[in-house]
Amino acid sequence: MAMAPTPASVSSPRSAAARSSSMARAALGLSIVAFVLPLGIAAVVLGHMAEKRETSTVRTENGKWIARAALWIAYLQLALVTATILFAWSLFHETAQGFQRDPMVQRFFRASDQLQPLDPETAREAEGTALALVYQLIAIEDQARLHREEGSYVCSIDELVNNGVAGTTDAEKRAFAIRIMESPYMFRISNCNPRASGIETAAYILTAVPRPPRMPDASAIYCADQTGTVRQVRGGTSLDCLKSGAPVL
Repeated sequence: MAMAPTPASVSSPRSAAARSSSMARAALGLSIVAFVLPLGIAAVVLGHMAEKRETSTVRTENGKWIARAALWIAYLQLALVTATILFAWSLFHETAQGFQRDPMVQRFFRASDQLQPLDPETAREAEGTALALVYQLIAIEDQARLHREEGSYVCSIDELVNNGVAGTTDAEKRAFAIRIMESPYMFRISNCNPRASGIETAAYILTAVPRPPRMPDASAIYCADQTGTVRQVRGGTSLDCLKSGAPVL
């Protein structure tokens, strides 16, 4: 005698199909906001699960197409989001590089660097570099006086840098100018007395003073005059160097 189907055996396929159809609709709802990455991933997972269940059940094609529509929408939005992110990153990277190459930005960073104190080892190297620059400026002064009709010295650091040492190329002059500009020392010419101003003997005073706070306290101060003798003193001022500085050997 055949047994009558129980309510559970009758409702089971229908309930499974209903659950898969609900899953497909949920996937479709999430696919609309798939541009939000977690929701997009959830839409893809639910879409694949719903499609698999609809395929394995004897049911109308409605749920299957809803699941596929959800997958298409989710994948399309995720692809657009990925392309947008890549484009935005490329644009940001290119803009950042152009920003870094901007002369005003570079000057700002250089100005910021000049406010950062140097470590002791770098400060010692900066002292040696400043001394070398002082000797170069003295050499340019001597050459300039020989080529000037009035036998006077150059009274401007900028003009000295533009003149450069005889025989140097424009590129070498620009490199020298950059070293002067980026040095943690301030170079200055004072008491410059060309003969044209009525002073009998041409003279000048060249000083190189460390920039605070970039250089530490008690850094070397250099000074020189038309004799070519370079003196130094630690601490104090450039006047102390001129009065009591010890000759650099």
